[in-house]
Amino acid sequence: MQSKRSLLSFFPTYAWVFQLEPPEYEPLNRALMSVLTPMMERLLPESGGRSRQTDTNLHELPEFEGLNRILLEAGKEIVEFLNLKDNPMFVSGCWANFGQPNTSHHEHSHPNNFLSAVYYLRTPKGGNSISFSDLRSQAHILAPPVKQPHSNNASHVTVEVAEGRLIVFPAWLRHYVDVNNSKETRISVAINLMFRDYGSDLSKPRFSGNLTETRVKPG
Repeated sequence: MQSKRSLLSFFPTYAWVFQLEPPEYEPLNRALMSVLTPMMERLLPESGGRSRQTDTNLHELPEFEGLNRILLEAGKEIVEFLNLKDNPMFVSGCWANFGQPNTSHHEHSHPNNFLSAVYYLRTPKGGNSISFSDLRSQAHILAPPVKQPHSNNASHVTVEVAEGRLIVFPAWLRHYVDVNNSKETRISVAINLMFRDYGSDLSKPRFSGNLTETRVKPG
């Protein structure tokens, strides 16, 4: 067909990857592992096929201040990229994931947050990936075979992870972790970011009325 053509991309879904350099992530990981190692030592040999999570308040510990700072900097960069109104964010939850050999983590999302992130401390080969799922149910009604899988035809996307890598994505994006096929424990830290003033500022309607007299007078 001889004609002009163009490609439009609607409603893109982004995930941002930040790879820290060794001079930055090595001291950070030492601080984090000083807290996580005693926890990991209490893991039972038999995990039932599921990864284990700590409580969700690790961001309150002084050893996690460096990770909090890195995530908040990443969040600010993402807000600028999306051209959103500048509004302070805070870490609303943080926990560690211990994925022993032969364990996985089910598909899920992180409600009541704007951004979610995973930071990786140990990523043994065979346990070094995270996968994301297409939420559009209509996209799965017709699923013809593909010649070559890629992001334009996939319903699931797997991303390789590495030590010192931070992956940030919308908190509504469903994700999961495949079985750890290595002989080592996979260690990551999950973190959530939310707007500090969402309830008092950002949650207001995004339009103004177009009638002359619309003010509601208290009864």
